[in-house]
Amino acid sequence: MKDPTHKPLTLLPLGGVGRIGMNAMLLGYGDDYVLLDCGVMFPDADQLAVDVVLPSLEVLGRYKGKIHAIVLTHGHEDHIGAVPYVAPLLDVPVYGTRFTLGLIQNRLKEHDLVDSVDLNVISPGRPLEIGPFQFDFLRVTHSIPDCVSLAIRTPVGNLVFTGDFKIEAGLRDGAVFDAEGFQKLGDEGVLLMMSDSTNSEVPGWSGSEAKVAEALADVIAACPGRAIVGLFASNIYRLHSVIDAARAAGRYTVLLGRSFENYTRVANATTNMPISAEDILDVKDMDRYDDDELCIVCTGSQGEARAVLWRAATGTHPNLSIQPTDTIIMSSRVIPGNERRIHQMMNDFARRGAHVVYPRNNRAIHASGHAAADEQAQLLKWVRPKFFMPVHGEYTFLQRHADLAASLGVKQTLIAENGTQVEVTANGLRVLGLVDCTPWYADGQVFGDADTLDLKGRAALAWNGVVALSLNLTRDRGVVTGKATVKPFGLYNAQGQAIEDLESQLNRWLQSLDPHMPASAVEGQAMQLVRRYYKNLTARKPVVLPFVHWDGDEL
Repeated sequence: MKDPTHKPLTLLPLGGVGRIGMNAMLLGYGDDYVLLDCGVMFPDADQLAVDVVLPSLEVLGRYKGKIHAIVLTHGHEDHIGAVPYVAPLLDVPVYGTRFTLGLIQNRLKEHDLVDSVDLNVISPGRPLEIGPFQFDFLRVTHSIPDCVSLAIRTPVGNLVFTGDFKIEAGLRDGAVFDAEGFQKLGDEGVLLMMSDSTNSEVPGWSGSEAKVAEALADVIAACPGRAIVGLFASNIYRLHSVIDAARAAGRYTVLLGRSFENYTRVANATTNMPISAEDILDVKDMDRYDDDELCIVCTGSQGEARAVLWRAATGTHPNLSIQPTDTIIMSSRVIPGNERRIHQMMNDFARRGAHVVYPRNNRAIHASGHAAADEQAQLLKWVRPKFFMPVHGEYTFLQRHADLAASLGVKQTLIAENGTQVEVTANGLRVLGLVDCTPWYADGQVFGDADTLDLKGRAALAWNGVVALSLNLTRDRGVVTGKATVKPFGLYNAQGQAIEDLESQLNRWLQSLDPHMPASAVEGQAMQLVRRYYKNLTARKPVVLPFVHWDGDEL
């Protein structure tokens, strides 16, 4: 595929570089574009009442009519979660493997969009042409089934977009990393490789699921009471290993967490490793068995506040109360940014008397789904790209991966961050400029940017509290009388004394009120008095919500 016009390729990452999550890479040639992956990121603590963080729909909207498709590498939420928001906006088909599309169908049902998005199955060995791009799909292994890397033939040269990967053989579904396919691409010639950088700072190899299965079998067999396992519901390989280990130890497996239902249903429909109903015990039947006959698998390994593990650790889950004989087995990695709440959750388990096993004190119970440094080096040696751009990682991860590529003879490396527009020609990579790709946010049934959802206002409410101020005023023959009441939320109140003091101040102020003062001025002065009171008491200026009722003539 030659380039008769000598136009360059352009790349615009809208997420996934410089920070973990929200992977979305816009690839263009002239006025023809495709979106590679379309994920979400989960909100930080200061992004209040936000469900998920989305790539900028404002930026994507500018390309409507030019983007021809969304092509997906695998089914993790940070690669597919934004599809229900982006695909209808762009009105484009979505391409993914069977398992990946099965997960997307679940999301589309939640958004009442099942018939609104055109889903198309891709698989290795079946090339796909989209505009000026020809896609081939190479099987890769990861911590979720049915993953592919994208080999993209363009008029400028061949690209490799790895998606998330590790190099592994012997997985339960027979998936084998396509080393030969990558080597053939390297022989053909690769202009640019964009590759998963998550574990670029981790030496060696990532480890195998087979070894993890052995370790889990040993730990679960040794549990004196219940074995309570935390893992990602998407890791169907690991779930099978836990079920096998429980069966070998004479235990029944219970799944707690709605996402297990979704992932197992899709696995049963689209893969050759279904979860048998005979292996799963209904939560309602747990009380019929002794503790040493149970293995309870839970969602929430990242300390999510509404998930099963967090609620169990804090004593708020209706079906799982932690006992001193329980063993908590955390068979999952710590995603950067989640360290504090995960350790808080494990401490809460320990305070309830449970024994906690996690990768720091038993490394064998988890293996990452992302390639470590030696695996990354191996893939670079197979592909031998001319240019290299690390993706999927925090900035330090990208930097280390770029250094690795340079040490292996790659001619040019470039570290981009979200919003960096990159030009790709046969002669090299060049930064064209920065695009403001400030994320959007989903909040229940609505979504928008930070201003639309008033995230600053939410932060003000959380940090400073709220005071509902009620003024009942009467104007009779030029004399104004009234009564003030306040009800604070999220503020220090000195066991009610602060409310009494503030109401007394407000009522004394009302007694001296100028009867000719306009209503708006009355309201404004009352709000100032409330804010000043709490500023002196707590060093906070709360949001004041005034409710003013007049009897008689309003001033």
